[in-house]
Amino acid sequence: MDNQVYLKILKCFGAKGTRFTTEDLARELGTSKRTVYAYFSSKDEMIEKTIDFVFSQIIQSDTDILEDAGLPIQEKLRLYFQNIPDAYSIGAIIRHMDDFQRYYPRLYEKVNHHLDMIWDGAIELVEEGMNRGELHQVDTVILKLMLNETLKKLLDYEFIAGHQVSFESGTKAMSDIVLYGLIKAESS
Repeated sequence: MDNQVYLKILKCFGAKGTRFTTEDLARELGTSKRTVYAYFSSKDEMIEKTIDFVFSQIIQSDTDILEDAGLPIQEKLRLYFQNIPDAYSIGAIIRHMDDFQRYYPRLYEKVNHHLDMIWDGAIELVEEGMNRGELHQVDTVILKLMLNETLKKLLDYEFIAGHQVSFESGTKAMSDIVLYGLIKAESS
C-alpha cells in the first residue's frame, strides 16, 4: 500500500475525524470510491490500517536507534527523544479519541495501547544505563507516567493553544528537562 494513501486518510481524518467519508477520501486521492474499496473492505479497516501505519513508523525509527550498537546509552537517549513522532499524524488521531471511544472502542483501545508503549524503549535505555551506573537512579514508573502524560497534553490542541506552546517546542523542553534536569552541575 502506498504511504500516500495513509497520509491522505490522515488529512481527511484531521479535517473531519471519524466522520470523514469514503467519498472524501476518493476525492482527496483523485479516484473513485470503488478504487478505495479495492484497497480497504470498510471504513474501520481504513482507520485501523492508518493507525498501524502511524505507529509502525514510530516503532521502526525507535528500533533503529535502540539497535545501533555503536552508540553509547546517553546518545541513544538523546536521539530517542529527538525522534518524537510527527505532531500532525499522531495528533490527528489523538484529537478524535472521544469519537474513537464512542464509535470504535476496539480502535480506541489500540491507540491507547500504542501510546502506553511509546516510551518503552526510552525506559529500557534508562534502566540499562542505571544498571551500568551511567545514569542516575530514578523511578521508571514515574518517569514513564510523566512522559506519557506530557505527550498527551502536547497533542491536545486546546492545551497547546491555551499555553501558547508548540508541539515541537514542548517536546524539546520535555526532553531537555528529562535529559539534563533542573539543577546545574557544580563546576569543579
